[in-house]
Amino acid sequence: MSEKHQPVVILCAMQGEADAIIEALGLVPDQIVWPESLPPRMWSGTVEGQAVKLVTNGHDPRTGADLIGTTPATLATSLIVDKLDPAMILVAGAAGGCSTCTEVGQVLLIDCAFHHDRRIPLPEFADYAHGPETLHATPELAEAFGATIATISTGNALDTLDQELAFFSSNNVTVKDMETASIAWTANLSDIPVIALRSITDHYDHPAPESQFLANFEHALRNLARSVAKGLPVLIREHEIRS
Repeated sequence: MSEKHQPVVILCAMQGEADAIIEALGLVPDQIVWPESLPPRMWSGTVEGQAVKLVTNGHDPRTGADLIGTTPATLATSLIVDKLDPAMILVAGAAGGCSTCTEVGQVLLIDCAFHHDRRIPLPEFADYAHGPETLHATPELAEAFGATIATISTGNALDTLDQELAFFSSNNVTVKDMETASIAWTANLSDIPVIALRSITDHYDHPAPESQFLANFEHALRNLARSVAKGLPVLIREHEIRS
């Protein structure tokens, strides 16, 4: 597939993260190109004449829950790379932030992503365990998306342990999520550029981040959709990630 026909793929873990973006970009449901038994789902459209596809991790067939977390993210990314041959992957979704460094509803452009809950205290595995994974983030991209550049760490829990807070502090991490590092690691194996935008729903150092998440989800995701709609045409026109 030639580069000009390669789609830009937006990857969202939750349907609620995708809905406002689908509406903002005028995307429509599309037939998946992987087995129907696999949960990721897809929408398609065009922006600036460029094919754009949005993929969600889908829903757990047993419980119906949105498939958040590192394992579904890795599956979805592998399918995107193998079946869609993307020009780039734009990760878009919610995240927790540090209360002293981020505001609810703020959109962040991620420069690198750690794995904070992969604790493997063996010398030969320490660097592998924590990363970080590289992403594409420039001041120009941040301006285009109306975002602030920040470093994220990925794990599989909403709450945060004291040792994880210490890890965040030592690595200048101010944002926390459940997918970005796994997506970047998987895509980087095939040299697919990854950009990640995260909108803050809660503060991970708050005593009840889950209540903040539920209260602020819609507000944060509306902000994220506006950011994607604003910055994606600029990204496509200027090909910033190719520089």
